[in-house]
Amino acid sequence: MRNYNIAIIVVVVLLGGAGLGFVITGFATAGVIEYDYNISYDPSSPNPIEDLKINADIGKIFVQYNSSATSHYASIDVSIKVSGLFMAGKSYTDFFKASSDWWDESTKTFTLEVLPEVWFDPSHWFSSYNINITVTLRTDVVYDLLASSSTGSIEMYVPENVVLNRTLLYSSTGSVSMEATNVTFDGQVSLDTSTGSVSMDATNGIFNGLVSMTTSTGSSSIFATGTDFMEGYYAKTSTGSLTLNFTSCLMGDNIDGLVSTGSIAYRSYNMVYTKNLNLNLETSTGGINAYVYQYNNMNANVTSHLETSTGSIGVLYRDTLANTGVRFLSSTSTGSIDYTSDSTMEILGDLYQSLNYGTATQKYNFSLTTSTGNVAVDGESAQV
Repeated sequence: MRNYNIAIIVVVVLLGGAGLGFVITGFATAGVIEYDYNISYDPSSPNPIEDLKINADIGKIFVQYNSSATSHYASIDVSIKVSGLFMAGKSYTDFFKASSDWWDESTKTFTLEVLPEVWFDPSHWFSSYNINITVTLRTDVVYDLLASSSTGSIEMYVPENVVLNRTLLYSSTGSVSMEATNVTFDGQVSLDTSTGSVSMDATNGIFNGLVSMTTSTGSSSIFATGTDFMEGYYAKTSTGSLTLNFTSCLMGDNIDGLVSTGSIAYRSYNMVYTKNLNLNLETSTGGINAYVYQYNNMNANVTSHLETSTGSIGVLYRDTLANTGVRFLSSTSTGSIDYTSDSTMEILGDLYQSLNYGTATQKYNFSLTTSTGNVAVDGESAQV
């Protein structure tokens, strides 16, 4: 029995010593691998619309435009920094495919691919990555752009007087954002992530295709001023909030904001609609707050459906036009309905409408529904 105990002690000591040696070796060989690389795209026969695809297993992608004259149709600058233990003797090719494999001229596709982690190589166990991919485009070229990152954020800045075709930005884990001023998009625009936020800031632009912003876990927000959405707007998140702000915008099709668990905040100011359309804001668990200011001719009718299963709904509405009317029809299973008295509005049970609703030639019709929660509406319209 005594010999058995001694054997156990010896094994423990050896294992402990080996573990300590492993740690010491790891820190003794710790380091940083850095690698920078540039790819320039110069087509021999340019197309009216240039296809360009940017794919990365890991890394932040930043898309910008040239600020000075350049002959390149696209320039891709890659900065790799890998740090951790057991880095002695390593290079970037121990973690990524070689740079000679990154660009495919035939498909105009850039791909930064991480090598499969080798289970017996400890440098992969303790490594951290700082990867930046900067894509510089030309302002006088029209692109059909796809950018995707499995792990990392995507940011895109588009300056004035640029024209783009389809613009698709996807991330699996990371935020996606776009800022565009006085830009025309001739195709679909999509910002999408599975885990992370999506955001857009658009000023004085034109979207000739559908604008879509979706995330599974994270917030989605848009701030648009003086911008045309010819095919409408769609936003969705499973878990997170929606913030939709439209100021002096033109809408050519429906506005949809959908949430499973989270709140919705909607604000519109002096909208114009090219046809009768729908404004749909829905959440299963969370509140909805809408602020609608209409001081100019809207040119069409809007049917609005605001619904939540568990949460309250609040609406503030203002207009001063004799030809613009508004009506609210509210329902709740467990909760109260509160309509604010005003000389321009009338309360008829669950119905709340402007006095000029019957004679108005352009109208907002709101349906407000909650199962568990309150409904509160503060309305004010033109004096009759």
